[in-house]
Amino acid sequence: MFDVIDRWVRLMESGFSMAQTGMRAMETLGSGNEVIAARMTIIGAAMQSPHRADYAELARMMPEKVDAVSRAGAATVAAWWAAQAAWAGQMQHLGMMAMRGRPPTREEFAHLGNRVATATVEAIEAQARLGARALAPVHRRATSNARRLRRRTKKS
Repeated sequence: MFDVIDRWVRLMESGFSMAQTGMRAMETLGSGNEVIAARMTIIGAAMQSPHRADYAELARMMPEKVDAVSRAGAATVAAWWAAQAAWAGQMQHLGMMAMRGRPPTREEFAHLGNRVATATVEAIEAQARLGARALAPVHRRATSNARRLRRRTKKS
C-alpha cells in the first residue's frame, strides 16, 4: 500500500543524514588542516635533523591514507553494485509488463507507480548512506590523527 507519510518521513531522515554527513565533511576538512600543519612541522624538523626525526609518525603518513581511501572506495563500489541490482530489478519488472502483449490493468499500473515511488525513496536513502559510508573511514582517520597530534603538541 502507498503510504505517503512513511515515504515523507524516510525522505526527511535521508535529508538529515545528508546534513550530518556534510557536517562530518567539514569536520574532516578542519582536522585535515590540523594534521597537515602538525606534520609539516614534523617533516621540517626531520629535514633539519634527520637523526632525531620522528620516523614513527613519518611512516604512518602514506599507509593510513591508502587504508582510508581504500575503505571509502570499497563502500562506493558496494553502493554502486546495490544500485545496479535495484535498477536491473526495475527494468526486469518493466520488461515483464511490456512482454504481456497488452496494456497494464489499473491495478498493475497502480502497482508500478508504487514500485517507482518506492524505488525513488530507496535510491535517495542509498545516496545518503553512500555519502556517510564513503566519508566515514577518512573522517575517522583525520579526526583521530588530529586528536593524537594535539595531545602530542600539548606534551611538548
